[in-house]
Amino acid sequence: MDNSPTSGKLKVYYDEGLDLHVKNQVYTFEAHYTNAHLERFCRNDAHAVEALYNDSCEAIVISRDLNAKEKQAFASKHYTVTPTAVAKSGVALITNINTPLAKLSFEQIMDLLTKPFVCMDSLSNQTKINVLFDKNNSSVMHYLRDSLLKGKAFSENCSVLNSTTESINYVAKNKNTVAFIDFAWLSDVDDSITKANTDKIKFIAISKQNSTDFEYPSQSSFKLNTYPFTRTVYVIKKTGEFSLAKGFESFVAGPKGQTVFLKQGLLPATQQERAIQVKTGL
Repeated sequence: MDNSPTSGKLKVYYDEGLDLHVKNQVYTFEAHYTNAHLERFCRNDAHAVEALYNDSCEAIVISRDLNAKEKQAFASKHYTVTPTAVAKSGVALITNINTPLAKLSFEQIMDLLTKPFVCMDSLSNQTKINVLFDKNNSSVMHYLRDSLLKGKAFSENCSVLNSTTESINYVAKNKNTVAFIDFAWLSDVDDSITKANTDKIKFIAISKQNSTDFEYPSQSSFKLNTYPFTRTVYVIKKTGEFSLAKGFESFVAGPKGQTVFLKQGLLPATQQERAIQVKTGL
């Protein structure tokens, strides 16, 4: 089968936190271009980058750009790697609906991750809060450890399960635990996972460093850059312009792909302008 921007076969590795969105993008792309066949590989961001570097795939979708070390490695093999920003998501904090905790400051989140943390309910009762990560070595864990804690160790009261869905299900059944997950898992209000947990879990509002303004993850807080843990989603490819990898990248970054993100609750990287003509008088 010839490989062109709208036909052929393509392997796409992507961050597990973006699973629902990548599935929908691939489904929509293949529906438009019936001669294109994409194979999805759900991994963490580091594995996705490694797969691209080792020629296991030609395109990846992750919630960050390549770091300096990775860019240098690709350059050493004379690869031209092209990152394209396609959406914005964020690291979300969720807890059981009955947990006596509604918001956390940046400083409290640092304490939550690095030492035993106790919160007070409305009756001044102390409650120990445990931490749960979405998946071992996930991009969320990498982000918290590298960007937030700058390499510091997580507290002993931090634990991890095998997937985001397991973490969501655990929080839905157990109070006094805060889970760090990719907002993309719960961004789509029409998705079955979100619907099943609407009355069981809640988001925790968080603030930026040295701020008293608390925000929830949402399209508007991503757009205004008021949510502290906002992350940019990239499609990264290394092949030429006339390839299926380029076709998929262009689709996701184009009007149809951007609309898919918008409908599923993430902030598209580009939004279509609307021309409104106002007529006055009779």
